[in-house]
Amino acid sequence: MIVLKELLSGADFDTLDENIQSNLYELLNRVNKIRSAYGKPMYVTSGFRTMQHHIEIYAKKGITDLRKIPMRSLHLSGCAVDFSDPKHELQKFITENVPLLESVGLWVESFSFTRSWVHLQWKQPLSGRRFFMP
Repeated sequence: MIVLKELLSGADFDTLDENIQSNLYELLNRVNKIRSAYGKPMYVTSGFRTMQHHIEIYAKKGITDLRKIPMRSLHLSGCAVDFSDPKHELQKFITENVPLLESVGLWVESFSFTRSWVHLQWKQPLSGRRFFMP
């Protein structure tokens, strides 16, 4: 199972806002339902992000203009997580189990934007689409 520590990306849970803590528990509950059905390890590459960590991630990609960094990322509120998926096994599982995603209440960033990972979030995107464009 995925544990809270994996979602924290080094952040101290006890210092986080109560809403973020609640969001992380909700995220953990939902992704563990996927993990249980998947039956294989799922490796978190990015969970909760502090604003500083968020900006650093984009700086490593060469993006330093704050206007070009998505400041409404659900990683910042503890509602989203990314999993490593270099062989596309998790993507395949998700594609074959859309009713499970619907029942758990998770949305997925379109795989055309996440070639080697899977982004899951428990807040519905504005489009309302289960597979959405960032």
